[in-house]
Amino acid sequence: MKVCIRGAAEDVKLSDIDEVCREIDRILLPTDGSEPSIAATEFAVILAKAFGAKVKAIYVDTGLEALEYPEEIADENVFDGVHSSIKGLAIAKKMCERNGVECEVEIVHGGVAKRIVATAQEWEADLIVCGDTGRTGLKRIALGSVAETVVKGADVPVLVVKTD
Repeated sequence: MKVCIRGAAEDVKLSDIDEVCREIDRILLPTDGSEPSIAATEFAVILAKAFGAKVKAIYVDTGLEALEYPEEIADENVFDGVHSSIKGLAIAKKMCERNGVECEVEIVHGGVAKRIVATAQEWEADLIVCGDTGRTGLKRIALGSVAETVVKGADVPVLVVKTD
């Protein structure tokens, strides 16, 4: 039986420390095709490869855009005119394939942060990896409001990948 250490340092006895008890088997990767989300894709694949985890890449469609599924994109030439969010999913799928990481992609619908947190719960993700900012109407804020909301709302660890 593994002992999970919880609490502040002053409450932990050094003799109680054993093997780490958290396993990372499922990594949720929200992507919108932005530079930060592509950087997050690389980190998600690195971690998945190291831990033997699988990745689920999602794009949250707020209902404002007509999108194609990544499976419909056959090659690089087809990317002309394809929404960058779908290309982000295709990049995640290809990066996983090239690194021997199991990956599924999905377009989910609704409010962005709410659907990311809900998908993490439904899929039983162990970790969420996301970019610090994305393609919102305000383009760039220090820590994107979506990333901040996901960090606050998720019940699993969130790795926010910063670019720049």
